[in-house]
Amino acid sequence: MVRPMTENEMIEWFKAAPMGSRQQRMSWSAHKIARLTGATDGGAYRALESAVIEAETGAAQTIRVQHYYLHRNNKRCL
Repeated sequence: MVRPMTENEMIEWFKAAPMGSRQQRMSWSAHKIARLTGATDGGAYRALESAVIEAETGAAQTIRVQHYYLHRNNKRCL
């Protein structure tokens, strides 16, 4: 079945990849995503890479904002 895949679904495939280096997990995930969506492996790899970077950047920004508000309110940081 060929269908579009959301960024969240791509991230879940990345998380489900067997242990290995990040590049190995990206390649494994991109291959699975390509088979499910009908995209090329290279196209799926680029889309997955973009989704992973966006997820990492968003998570880092969330942590910085939480840290800022904890300090601003004189609360103890974890």
